[in-house]
Amino acid sequence: MDSLLRRLREIGLGEYEAKLYVALVKHHPASGYELARASGVPSSKVYEVLARLREKELVFATDGGRATRYIPTDPDEFVERYARRMTGTLAGLKQELQALGDEDDVGYVWNVHGREALLERAVHLLGRAEQTVLVSAWDEELGALAAPIAAAHARGVRVAVIDYGALAVEANAVYPHPIKDTIAAEKGGRGVTLCVDSRVALLGLVADGGRPSGAWSSNHGFVAAVEDYLKHDIYVQKIVGRFHDLLVRTYGPNFARWRDVFADRVLPSAKPASSSKPRRSHPVAAAKPRRRDTRPERRSR
Repeated sequence: MDSLLRRLREIGLGEYEAKLYVALVKHHPASGYELARASGVPSSKVYEVLARLREKELVFATDGGRATRYIPTDPDEFVERYARRMTGTLAGLKQELQALGDEDDVGYVWNVHGREALLERAVHLLGRAEQTVLVSAWDEELGALAAPIAAAHARGVRVAVIDYGALAVEANAVYPHPIKDTIAAEKGGRGVTLCVDSRVALLGLVADGGRPSGAWSSNHGFVAAVEDYLKHDIYVQKIVGRFHDLLVRTYGPNFARWRDVFADRVLPSAKPASSSKPRRSHPVAAAKPRRRDTRPERRSR
């Protein structure tokens, strides 16, 4: 009962209005006196509250006998009518607020605190996807995003997923990451990265023993950096998928030497490249112009 009254208050009914409506749904038709006893609303307030409910078309009066009796609007009709009204109101509100929005807001980077808030923002962004989605996540978080990812894919959005695990996800392409445990150890947790329509992006980290945090933005530089990161990670997964054994023989388990960005080293047993030093381009010397032969042509006899 408490949850029902709370929900009625959340949609705009006062405390006494909610109590009277619930009492009337349970027992009707009823007089004002009967409703006061059944609802706990003071008898001095009952008719004032009933008048407000009649204005909202939640209660109707019937004339029968000596006392006016009341009946409630059918609950299904009440809920459906409220839903239609609120849908129209919210749509208009959204349109008018967007018209007031400052375009400079796209420059802000918004912080996100907590795993629930991080996933909630990701779900919201996925729900607005129209053309493309790039997402990278561990199974623990990807499971919470699987449904909105599948919904985007069903709408015709092109979806690519980098999966740090083995979760089945509906997408155009899914790239399993081969060294998820190594990456998690380096990051100190599980990452969540998302780019939608090359327009908005999200970065987050569900840290081990710490509070998950992240950021999202429509800032062009922020979005470009996140999108490039995701695309290049996909490029790498394509290479790893086709040349895994060669990479292990060249760079060792977990591709340790490959991932060392401050040195270009391979295993001693790896086949050496044609040159151990990076090649440098050299300017090509310009060809000397040929000297024109001005001698008279000799005629054959």
